[in-house]
Amino acid sequence: MTLDLSRLVQVTEEMGRALAWQERDFSDRVAEACRWLDEFADVGPLLADAAAEIGAAIPASEALNTVVECPPTPGRFTVIGADGTAVHPDRHSAVLYYLINIGSLVFRHGSGETPEARSIPALGFREEDLYEGEMLVSGNLLDLRRDCAEISHLADLVEAEPPGPTLALVDGTLILWVLEDLPATSRKEQIEHYLRQMERVRRRGAALAAFISRPRHGEVGRLLHLARVGGDLRRAREEKNPLERIPDRTLFAFLPAGARSALFVSPSGVNRTYYRPAGHEVLFFYLNVASEGQVPVVARVEVPQWVAEDPARLALVHAGIVAQCRILGGFPYVLARADELAYISTPEREELEEMMSTALLRAGIISTPSPKAYYKGLTRRW
Repeated sequence: MTLDLSRLVQVTEEMGRALAWQERDFSDRVAEACRWLDEFADVGPLLADAAAEIGAAIPASEALNTVVECPPTPGRFTVIGADGTAVHPDRHSAVLYYLINIGSLVFRHGSGETPEARSIPALGFREEDLYEGEMLVSGNLLDLRRDCAEISHLADLVEAEPPGPTLALVDGTLILWVLEDLPATSRKEQIEHYLRQMERVRRRGAALAAFISRPRHGEVGRLLHLARVGGDLRRAREEKNPLERIPDRTLFAFLPAGARSALFVSPSGVNRTYYRPAGHEVLFFYLNVASEGQVPVVARVEVPQWVAEDPARLALVHAGIVAQCRILGGFPYVLARADELAYISTPEREELEEMMSTALLRAGIISTPSPKAYYKGLTRRW
């Protein structure tokens, strides 16, 4: 054991005391934020332009303190979840490659059928796979490819589903935040591909949503600060926001079990530049997915504009997510299973690398890991 835990005893005690004080301070500020939600409930339309300027949640058509109870759950409906994981290129590995594995589950509520599970791997090893211009496809670039693979597979499953109420779910966000690493041309190509998959879901009459568990966003807090200073952008930028660093989810812990907050437009620049002109502008709401009598579990749900403006699709997203979360207790069952199906274990990765080394050897190529990887493998293997 190389970590000397005895050196951390005192600091962990200090951490406990500091976080206890912070929790009490947060509670006071959250209570104030809830008062602001009521006080400024109807001023949203007056703040929309200013909110976009400072990265605050942009009010939609609902009052800021709106509470929408969970709609009735349909007798029969389908929920499809997809999630992905990736093995990033490692220059110390015997072979330079990446792997994306997409897991999915089709759950037909009320049918009595066994859910349909899938796992689809994709290996990138060619030069054209591994590079975007001069950049190795790793980090955010590979995450982007994984996101595109997730929603493409989701759209395939939606198109294969018979007509009927269908909800397509992704874990995380609908907004491609990682585009900054790409040149402008590649950025446009990737976002257009992603939006085409969203359009495929839309054309089939399905609803599309993203589920974010324990979100850290503070955009509604910035909106309330803006409202408190009367929409004055200078004051909003210069005066300290008492809600800074307090996650929005804590502001909505008052939501009854199964209820959602008002809808807001995401202030993301990517959302305004790419999604809005294509008709897929992303909105979000907060949703208490806990069961009656339990501690609130507040998640963030993102939906495209065409879901937000369609009462039937929006109700399906709302009721469908609550029904899914009641299976496991706070997280959609289809996404939990999709994650399990997408997961790549260390033994699986080692077996894949052995397969690749064997294939190279048959082709007359001898491949070896770097000395660093070799010695790490020796010292870290228990």
